[in-house]
Amino acid sequence: MPDTFTAEHRSWQWELVLQYEDGSLPTNAWNEPTLTVIATWYATNLTPEQATTRYQQHYHRNHHRLTNRLGGAPVDTNAIAAVDAVWESLLARALNNVKATKAPPAT
Repeated sequence: MPDTFTAEHRSWQWELVLQYEDGSLPTNAWNEPTLTVIATWYATNLTPEQATTRYQQHYHRNHHRLTNRLGGAPVDTNAIAAVDAVWESLLARALNNVKATKAPPAT
């Protein structure tokens, strides 16, 4: 059985995280389901502080990249606006879900 590190870094979620962080996330993947996967990966694999810092930093970089496209490339302002409305809540929800699963059982 592969160790957790290897399995985690070969997963499709990790690929999305890499694309999110290096700015290569395709424009058609800029949506709530994709950011939910990324937020969940951060919440599961990082401390809340690290997750928040990385998620916010790369969100703003990608947002800037997508809204300032070169050469007259099309900008899907509706998709960007839809994600803008929910992006912060996605990480908060993921962090709460991870916290709940790590909480000791009620007695």
